[in-house]
Amino acid sequence: GLVPPPFVPDPRRVYAKDLGDVGAFSTVKGVELDAGDTALCDTFASGTVPIPWQEELIETGVFEELNVWGAPGTLPPDLDPSAA
Repeated sequence: GLVPPPFVPDPRRVYAKDLGDVGAFSTVKGVELDAGDTALCDTFASGTVPIPWQEELIETGVFEELNVWGAPGTLPPDLDPSAA
């Protein structure tokens, strides 16, 4: 703790060379990816969402529908196990 580390990984990112490396540290078991899955992941691997698509989500109200939060300090309704 006396010397700052040369690299601090971002906990929200997955550092993997390819899709096959993800399985090494994934907690999901029993799922097998096929060539179609790999092609789909390669298509969306840019990490960006086009601005027109973002605007469409906002204009149609889908964004607000998907982002419902509870009162401060509580879980949103879709994540609250006691609400089911």
